Amino acid sequence: MLHDKPCKVLAIIQARLTSTRLPKKIMKFIGGKTVLTLVVSKVKQAMWVDDVVIASPHPISGYEVFVPTKVLENDVLSRYYQCAKVFKADVIVRITADCPFIDPDIIDEAIEYYLRTPHEYVCFAPVDGLDTEVFSFQLLKEAWKKAKDPYDREHVTPYMRRKSKLSIDTKSDLNKARRWYGLHQ
Repeated sequence: MLHDKPCKVLAIIQARLTSTRLPKKIMKFIGGKTVLTLVVSKVKQAMWVDDVVIASPHPISGYEVFVPTKVLENDVLSRYYQCAKVFKADVIVRITADCPFIDPDIIDEAIEYYLRTPHEYVCFAPVDGLDTEVFSFQLLKEAWKKAKDPYDREHVTPYMRRKSKLSIDTKSDLNKARRWYGLHQ
């Protein structure tokens, strides 16, 4: 059953021009269109997405871009938080601008799964390049406040993945799984 409360689903496409391995890769052409154009087009096809925003540390010629103020280029977590706050998102879909084969059906499947389960964070990644992550604004805000490691700040969701994991590797994981299992019986 899907959540009954109305919620705004915002897809944030993180984009930058400063890749060290392939600079300006999102502006390279495939089939006559830039990689970024292909990504934006695919994300806009997802039925569950209410709004699509490109978030970047700098303007990108030819595109409307959310450029946050006073955020370091590698602090993508702050970029996401500011963007989600400005656009009043309840649910955030994380997409990277270098994945031109992103599939709107996978995006919708990830959002639907998120909406019908109690999870605050969901990741669908059948193949590298089709990755779709969905999470609540509240979890994003918590990560923004608590994540201190530069890796967590640059990659947005590692804090969320650690908090949301359901596999059992430690005694703490086992206790968490028992609590979670008891709530859902």
